[in-house]
Amino acid sequence: MTSFFKNLSNLEKGIIILILIIYINNLFIDIMNIDAAQYASISFEMALTNSYLEVKEFGNDYLDKPPLLFWLSSLSIKLFGATNFAYKLPSFLFLLASLYAVYKFTLLYYSEKIAKNAVLILATTQAYFLITNDVRTDSLLTSCTIISIWLFSEYFKNRKLKNFIWGSVFVGLGMLAKGPIAAIAVLLPIGINLMYQQKWRDVLNLRWFLSLLIICIVLFPMSYGLYT
Repeated sequence: MTSFFKNLSNLEKGIIILILIIYINNLFIDIMNIDAAQYASISFEMALTNSYLEVKEFGNDYLDKPPLLFWLSSLSIKLFGATNFAYKLPSFLFLLASLYAVYKFTLLYYSEKIAKNAVLILATTQAYFLITNDVRTDSLLTSCTIISIWLFSEYFKNRKLKNFIWGSVFVGLGMLAKGPIAAIAVLLPIGINLMYQQKWRDVLNLRWFLSLLIICIVLFPMSYGLYT
């Protein structure tokens, strides 16, 4: 990432500073009703009860959303206390990672300048300003999707198995954030791109069974919790 900060113009540096000021300020703004407040309450209850496999709301089973947001935010609450900052921090860190992923993904196909512009454009969208404040499951879904697409793209370009494995892990994390839509959001563009390039060996490769196995392992704690 150090290459990103090299040779930045004064205007670009100013934009980055403004982005960080807004993002960090958003971490301390009161949590918004209705969904974010509900998720923060569930995370706080999880931090108190240590019921990580069975998600509870006021002592009753909560089955509406997968648990990744609650797991991460409850651990943050344990570390930093029951504050706006603690609840929002994990999602904020994931969003920063997604910006890094956009930079690395763009470098696979375009110049350094275009990669920097891609990061600045995404970082200044209204959506990113909103989801650093109104933290729900969408921030984790967005981040995991972007990171996974970058890692799979790295794999099909450089053939490093670790990228394939981590790409599969982040598909699983995306599903832990908001369900099967994460798998669709990653595998559909990756598959279409492979078919467009007529890389049929990659499309029909048995290695996808390895990806499926990794995703199942990532989803196992949630699945066990739902079963019990």
